[in-house]
Amino acid sequence: MFKALIEIFRKEDLLQISYDSCIKMLKSDQEMFEAAWKSLRKSDTGEMAIDIYKKDAEINEFERDIRRKVLAHLTTSPTKDIVFGLILISIVIDIERIGDYTKNIVELAQNHPKKLHGNKFEQDLLNLESKTSARFTNVIEAFEKSEVEIARNVMHNHREISKLCDAILHRILEGELDDIPSNHAVAMGLYLRYLKRINSHITNIASGIVNPFDRIGFKE
Repeated sequence: MFKALIEIFRKEDLLQISYDSCIKMLKSDQEMFEAAWKSLRKSDTGEMAIDIYKKDAEINEFERDIRRKVLAHLTTSPTKDIVFGLILISIVIDIERIGDYTKNIVELAQNHPKKLHGNKFEQDLLNLESKTSARFTNVIEAFEKSEVEIARNVMHNHREISKLCDAILHRILEGELDDIPSNHAVAMGLYLRYLKRINSHITNIASGIVNPFDRIGFKE
């Protein structure tokens, strides 16, 4: 369904521009995420490779612009491509929310005195960061190429990441990090929460490629 709608709507300039903007937003999200987790996990000062607040402001403006363009298209052509316009409006919300969570990671880095090491969970954190980066790459590719199977794979590996985040957090709450300062354990818990939410929004975006409109954000 997604691929068929793409072919129809590519003939319409406003929606084409909106579609291209969604891809740009996703790429900005990925750039922000990479810079954010490195500022928390690899820097003792929270230094940033990019101006993440400027990037976030650009994403917010993209979101408003997409809403305006989709509305303009549906107003002038109310019987054409309604479903795809609604899909874009839904997806763009998830894209914007990812930007907010990357900002949360940056703010955590700025308030944490040293780079955040995972202690006994270090390998798990590295695994989560690697998988999240790969999921960004895959959902962008799925969007650019209208590849339903790639998007479906993104959806299917969501549960593994969610369960790992929850399992580590549960172990922290049970006291497995009692031998480290409390601020470090709190930072770990918050970071895991942000990683889980970012991945949830990536999954929602992938579901917009796989599912009909009423199933966006849900299982296939």
